[in-house]
Amino acid sequence: MNTITEALADVDYAFRHLEFAIRLMCYCELEHLDLPRLDTDLTILFERENVGFPSGTFATIEAVVSASNALVGMAFGTSAMVLDAAFDVANLKRKPQSRQPNDELRTLVYMVRCAFAHNPALPLWEARGKEHARLLSLSVGGTPLSIDLAALHGQPFEYDHIGGFAMWLRIRSASEALIRDAQPIIPPDLSRQAAPVQ
Repeated sequence: MNTITEALADVDYAFRHLEFAIRLMCYCELEHLDLPRLDTDLTILFERENVGFPSGTFATIEAVVSASNALVGMAFGTSAMVLDAAFDVANLKRKPQSRQPNDELRTLVYMVRCAFAHNPALPLWEARGKEHARLLSLSVGGTPLSIDLAALHGQPFEYDHIGGFAMWLRIRSASEALIRDAQPIIPPDLSRQAAPVQ
């Protein structure tokens, strides 16, 4: 079982992958690529067998940009799943019926996770039941956010639905603060303290 420290390290790792994917996407979109060098025949030599990829798959900037966009989506979905798992490690239960700010944040992370968990290649909002098919309203890092999950149910997930990448980073920070606060406070071991001097 993971500790909260390990779960937060996993969150950091997942968000670093998301950052790398976004940087790579921008690099591709700005056409900072040497396509002939990238799109060559490639053979990887492994101990048991070799794997080969022929040229032609990434011969155009459109193909590379499309692939980089897909990588961002996969990294984004992974960041949601890992963040949701960190809430579980911290024993912060989902309370979708609650309208308390921390519970709204927890519900939002779970709903984003669900959109990606069922089909990362085509994430769809899934807001089943009246506890999930509702309006989420919260403030994240001082920025208000409202998401009508009932209206989004069954729709393809779009980053703008949650306020974009900048809001996702605010959601991460707010979530990490909640998770850190969930660590139990261990009282000092009074039996080890020295007796007072008389």
